[in-house]
Amino acid sequence: MKGDLFSEDENERRKDKRNIDYFKKVRSKNRKKILVIVSSLLAMFLVLITAYYFVFVNMWLTSSSNVETNIQNQGTMAKLLFKAKKDNHYIILTDSKTDEGYTDTIFVYEKRNDFSTPAKLLKDGTGITFTFADENTLLLYNGKKKKLTDEDKITIQYKDKTDVIPIKDLYDKGNDAE
Repeated sequence: MKGDLFSEDENERRKDKRNIDYFKKVRSKNRKKILVIVSSLLAMFLVLITAYYFVFVNMWLTSSSNVETNIQNQGTMAKLLFKAKKDNHYIILTDSKTDEGYTDTIFVYEKRNDFSTPAKLLKDGTGITFTFADENTLLLYNGKKKKLTDEDKITIQYKDKTDVIPIKDLYDKGNDAE
């Protein structure tokens, strides 16, 4: 009788052990599935964030062929205007000023339209304005005057080339337009 009881007990233990092993396998498979799903979602999220950055956040020095550049003159003011030729892009300018306080270098960047407020404001172009007192005098941002020489130039930096324009030529273009 003890042998029967012992063998029944042993059979019960084996069944319990098989059940436990089965549950361990099921849990292990579920963990693997969850890990694969979470890893896939994380990878997709990273790909989307990277794509968003390169499409909407990233800006780059633009090629001169992608920019329409104009000089507009009104009286003693000359404005250098830059507009993207592509409808879904816009131009952003960064400039550096000399110690004397006037712009001498303009970097022309291009960015894809991200439907933000700056994109809406800059879709028709952006520019930098120079105000002249006379043909040899530039009015600076701080209200002071700067006597122009032939050495005073504006450098416009594109991806593929650099344009250099003497500041005096901006005033001359204004007189030609009048």
